[in-house]
Amino acid sequence: MFIKRGLVREYLKYIVPTMLTFTLVSIYSIVDGVFVGHAVGDAGLAGVNVAYPLVQLMTAVATGIGMGGGVIASINVGKGDPAAARRAMGTTFSLLLIVAIPLMVFAIFLSHPIAYLLGGRGETLEQAVHYINAIMLGAPFQIIAAGCLPLVRNKGKVGYAMAVSMTGGIVNVFLDWLFVMVLGWGTAGAGWATAASQLVSFVMCALFFARPANRIARTDFKPQGFVVAHILKLGIAPFGLTLLPEFTVIFINNSAVIHGGELAVAAYAVIAYVACIIQMLIQGIGDGSQPLISKKYGAGDYDNVRRLRNTNYVATYSIALMGVAVVYLARNEIPLLFGTSPDAAALVAWAMPIFSLAYLFFAYTHASTSFFYAIDNARSSTALVCGEAILIAPCAFGLGALFGLNGVWIAPACVQAILCVLAGTLMHRNSRKQ
Repeated sequence: MFIKRGLVREYLKYIVPTMLTFTLVSIYSIVDGVFVGHAVGDAGLAGVNVAYPLVQLMTAVATGIGMGGGVIASINVGKGDPAAARRAMGTTFSLLLIVAIPLMVFAIFLSHPIAYLLGGRGETLEQAVHYINAIMLGAPFQIIAAGCLPLVRNKGKVGYAMAVSMTGGIVNVFLDWLFVMVLGWGTAGAGWATAASQLVSFVMCALFFARPANRIARTDFKPQGFVVAHILKLGIAPFGLTLLPEFTVIFINNSAVIHGGELAVAAYAVIAYVACIIQMLIQGIGDGSQPLISKKYGAGDYDNVRRLRNTNYVATYSIALMGVAVVYLARNEIPLLFGTSPDAAALVAWAMPIFSLAYLFFAYTHASTSFFYAIDNARSSTALVCGEAILIAPCAFGLGALFGLNGVWIAPACVQAILCVLAGTLMHRNSRKQ
């Protein structure tokens, strides 16, 4: 039971641009690693990978707040209550402004202990600190821009959201080339390039909401306690989905350095970058269809809600299977893109197909999580996110202790397999209620 023919065009209107947006964002994030890997070497590449979970923390906070507000706004539009939708959007803006500056100050002043905690050691630690101190200069712009994009999509302007991401990404690529390769500013240069690109994205979002048709009344910016609580409750899951890949990076990095040293961390940097593309494509399907699912749910159209969910599963599994195939076929060529050493490249070619098995389970668990928060079921979506956060550490370190580096590489697949059981149980319970 999949979406009806009359809904296909609208469905594609939402998910295709969002998938492209998420893919471009993941590719642009890889660009830092590509330029730094060629200009600085394995230590620079590993340093960017070690620091990147902190960057994703900023994005996750913004995405959680933005998606929470966007879901509430869309559900209220479906219910025919535009005033409540505007209040949700105004409160979302206020929350983004409140968290932006404190997070930037926290990251800059504690960059060294944070990088150490994330798995940085020796030269890798030094490079990670350089990257953090530079990229955090643009953290407020990143938070506000990333939080605005779900609101833009929920207003039906999916193409503009994609344009914001594309423009910021193009600026990032150009400045990476200029700062890292031409001017020789190394890892810090990559961070400054990303910070500048976030400023560009922020300006584009500000211009969008400055238009009379999109402008939010001043009174709607005043945070209301019950709206704030609802946004934060719904935002936990999208926050977790955005951050969990990097949460995985933290524990895999720490386990990899135990069993394989800095060479294993450098190899995992490449593996994680490629995994990010597959994961973002899958996430793009879930988040892209969210405005449509939320509106149908708010209107009480549960038949189309179920059809959209099932169609999402087909789409995410298709992406996962293609990802596994591409990773296996290109396992020897992918490390060359990052300028890795021969030893690191050999390790990548061996480990990447093992790691890619996680995609097959990820397709179901993360599509389910996105569906749950789209229908305002925060309890189920949060359970899946918390389950993944709880499982990754014991799996990464436990399997590493039992099987060495091979255990580290298979750990994410084991985590996702367990979560599939939980997701299926929660989905069955949810289906019985409708």
